[in-house]
Amino acid sequence: MTLAQRPRACAAPLVRASSATLAVLFMLVAAPAAAVYDPVFRDGFDPVPTYYVSVANGSDANPGTLALPWKTINKAVSAATAVPPGSVIYVKAGTYPEQVVVQRDDISLVGYRSTPGDQPPILANLAPTGPGAAVPELPAFDPADMPLLDGGARAREVAIDMRGRRRITLRNLNIRNYNGYGIVAGMSNALGEYGNNGFIESHLFDNVNLRSIGDPEDDYRGVAIALGMVSTRFSNGDIVRNSLIIDAFAEALKVNGDDTEVDNVRVYGVSTDYPMGTDYYVFVSGVGNRVHHSYAWRHPDSYHSGHGFVVKDNGDQRVGGPRIESTGNVFDHNVVVNMNNEGYGVRHRGVHHNLFIDNVAYGTHDGQSECGDGSGITIRDGAHDNAFVNTHIINACWAIKILDTTEDGGSLETPANDNLITGALVENAYIGVSFYWWNAAVPLPLTDAGRNTIADSSFLNTRNMFEALRPAAQMHYANTRFQGVGDLDLGEFRIGVPAYIATITRAQFDDGCTFEDIPDLPPGW
Repeated sequence: MTLAQRPRACAAPLVRASSATLAVLFMLVAAPAAAVYDPVFRDGFDPVPTYYVSVANGSDANPGTLALPWKTINKAVSAATAVPPGSVIYVKAGTYPEQVVVQRDDISLVGYRSTPGDQPPILANLAPTGPGAAVPELPAFDPADMPLLDGGARAREVAIDMRGRRRITLRNLNIRNYNGYGIVAGMSNALGEYGNNGFIESHLFDNVNLRSIGDPEDDYRGVAIALGMVSTRFSNGDIVRNSLIIDAFAEALKVNGDDTEVDNVRVYGVSTDYPMGTDYYVFVSGVGNRVHHSYAWRHPDSYHSGHGFVVKDNGDQRVGGPRIESTGNVFDHNVVVNMNNEGYGVRHRGVHHNLFIDNVAYGTHDGQSECGDGSGITIRDGAHDNAFVNTHIINACWAIKILDTTEDGGSLETPANDNLITGALVENAYIGVSFYWWNAAVPLPLTDAGRNTIADSSFLNTRNMFEALRPAAQMHYANTRFQGVGDLDLGEFRIGVPAYIATITRAQFDDGCTFEDIPDLPPGW
């Protein structure tokens, strides 16, 4: 199944968000500024300086011409090599056992198969995007198709180090077997303060594919693409598109900065060997970023439970300085499969006014046995004023989770408030809406889960409609259909702690809400 063929988010919902509601929501977020400079396709007729690299027949003593190419990519990007700004460096297919350190700005590395400028296969488009739990058949990283940077036995830490660089284009490159990072970019704040440095890196990654990045013996080491680091390094105005990431042994794609676009990026966590596995698939911290037409698949037996498409601030990684606000980010037309922590999530008090629209989440719940895998929407740790519009959630263990933890100090006093879930279509979930608090030593009494709204939505064939593991008295439900499984032995309307179950009352549901096939529905509902 391709992205074009998959069911669109809420393809046939019983209710959807109104056009007026959508208009208001779009006003809340800023459109990302796609200010990427791509010298390969720049306008005009100015000649573009071109250089050539071929591991098969090159020499770093050569002048870098097509007839006499360089042998290594490092030679081409070295500060000691006279490559002027705007140059295109064509890299021929083959295996390059290098750790590349880019020392120039405004250059392009473009891989090719046999003739400079030809188009190798776009691996992301060859990777399947179905909802199944079986490991998909993924394309091989063939060095005969395009250049392959290979870390071999993982003695090399980073495949391409672009820190401190601007306007770098990477196109048609494969990367595998590096011990720490596939690609790392971003600039530190020159003033040594927390917050975005304001520089526009304007990088472009197109058909850049990564596999097996990190230490397979470590439980959390390996980032495929790091556009900046939370709190310390930022990268702005980038584009990542048409790229495939397989088995980053901690985090696949990190966007730490503003105005970056992620388009048609497909991430797979296929490894089940302890302790490695992908934990974060697409992670955003910043302002005005957009992630769309992308896909994340987690093996149900993976060691890490999985975070799909997530917006965070630096609440759990600050070592001083102010909180970084993450706002105005847009996630649209994406698909996640088997994510247990969150399919689509907002996390921490500095995360607000982000929009998730027309997304799909799949899980493995079969409607009869226990939970299975898969989570749809997660709102946690004080995130507020975010909107989830027209989300289609299918076979999930948890369709919607609203929770707080001690990871972000202060959310006990300030829970997640004023978030809106509208136009959701939930089908065949084990738990419809879950409210809880997680902590090694849970403080008592628990605070209320927060003031949030679920509107214009449908929960169909939901085994347990509500799970109350903390109070949930401030929730509001509008014009929403709640349909159970019709069998008390299979599910209940409200489960959890009796005192917290009692906080879910009929007064929270307006007259547009309906209840069907729920045998334990309280009297008067």
